[in-house]
Amino acid sequence: MFQWIGGDQRRSKNAKVFSDVCSGLQTLYRETLLPLEQDFDFHSFYSPPLTDADFKARPMVLLLGQYSSGKSSFVKHLLGKDYPGLRIGPEPTTDKFVAVCHGTEERAIPGNAVVVNQEMPFTQLTHFGNAFLTKFEVATMNTPVLEGLTLIDSPGVLSGEKQRINRGYGFEGVVKWFADRVDMILLLFDVNKLDISDEFRRVILSAKGNDNKIHILLNKADRCSTSQLMRVYGAMMWNLGKVVDTPEVARVYIGSFWDQPLANDENRKLFESEETDLYKCLAQLPRGAATRKLNDLIKRARLAKVHAFLLDHLRKSTPMIGKTKKQQSMLDNLEKEYQVIAKERNCAMGDFPDPNIMREKLRPCDFSKFKKLNSKLLESVNHMLSVELPKLVGQIPSEHESNEDASILNYGSASPFGAGIEQDHKVDPEEYRGQFNALGPVDGVLNSDQIKPVMQASGLPTATLHKIWSLAVSAKPPGDSSPPDGTMNLWQFAVCHKLIQLKMGSEDLPTKLPKSMLPSKAALDKCLR
Repeated sequence: MFQWIGGDQRRSKNAKVFSDVCSGLQTLYRETLLPLEQDFDFHSFYSPPLTDADFKARPMVLLLGQYSSGKSSFVKHLLGKDYPGLRIGPEPTTDKFVAVCHGTEERAIPGNAVVVNQEMPFTQLTHFGNAFLTKFEVATMNTPVLEGLTLIDSPGVLSGEKQRINRGYGFEGVVKWFADRVDMILLLFDVNKLDISDEFRRVILSAKGNDNKIHILLNKADRCSTSQLMRVYGAMMWNLGKVVDTPEVARVYIGSFWDQPLANDENRKLFESEETDLYKCLAQLPRGAATRKLNDLIKRARLAKVHAFLLDHLRKSTPMIGKTKKQQSMLDNLEKEYQVIAKERNCAMGDFPDPNIMREKLRPCDFSKFKKLNSKLLESVNHMLSVELPKLVGQIPSEHESNEDASILNYGSASPFGAGIEQDHKVDPEEYRGQFNALGPVDGVLNSDQIKPVMQASGLPTATLHKIWSLAVSAKPPGDSSPPDGTMNLWQFAVCHKLIQLKMGSEDLPTKLPKSMLPSKAALDKCLR
């Protein structure tokens, strides 16, 4: 679908910057922040300690949506082929969380094996228990798309009677774990299923605090006319407004993110523009990964500080006599305790955790047994926030520098459109000679303006036509550089039509043409007479 580009030297430089920044964050966390977290049992209240793999991991994209909204089809569309274990259907078919990662071979790794692998950033998932791990796996593939990111496919969110089915594990908790760690969250909506079920509402709310990561896909939009699409978009935003309580409007991408022909192509240009914008956003994730990891560590450090202040304050405020009554009083008025701490310690109220959640976690604790705040640890964390982390920020390339090197979508400059079939398929150019000649070839070739309408008549998405064009123009004998870029001869025209037919028959496109579609020098000379 796309590839990560920008000169080898630039990519190498960016990779080194990313590695250096992540190594610096890893050292600061282990030596400075982790001791404070351990002193105040931060990991029991919030999240487990970060691992080395968390800092080194590729950017991750989490896909969420109700069943049959097109999550798995989108992953297939992006990769150009099925990932190991993929099943697609109109009813809930993906019953697992699947992390699709880059690997040297195609295989599916069960969850229990994944969480003991220290090289992967999923070791902390073990605390969700065996019930979840049986519903989690990693699928590895050697594909260019996964060189820059990891895709997290998720089970379809249930609706109606289905949402009463017990999954056996804390679904919203798992979503929260991923949402806190991924670089982008894609919420998929089907134009025919805009209602937000109770479970979907809980899932969206579980991602709270990560609103800047959320992007919305209004999928299968080719099933609507322009006027219908306007009403559907308005209805979706109305429904979302009742759940997502933010003044900003999340970015919405409108289109049909799969490889099937468009049912209604009157909005093709809109879909092309939206798809390109989304893919550019995805392709630029590696550039922002270091910034995101740094930002997340700062958020974690600020939370760890107020957590330490809170527990130290509760310890000091707990008397020896009447302890139980005082503890209950402080829990009942936890918001007031927050205000006292914020004033004493000069903290922002926005740094404090949700008082309702914190109240439940503190209820079984004996406040008098909390540790005394270690001033040296606190000084180290403050130094990290004020001195060490700003130094790392300075190492990250500026926006201008990054844009020059940014990984962007590359469809090939010769293509007029903006993997697979590996078995042999014979090409008969004589079958298409009449149609080829009717288009008015010049010097035995057709240009892109002549061919583009013919290809678009298939109704296939633009990204798919892009791949077909690139494959078709590669149909030439070894060492042959003709015809010129942006044109097709009769043989290539025939290959183009053959690929369209095969794709219309739901076959995947190959990464390169099979030998049966490549002409010999003699066959090409005969064809072009």
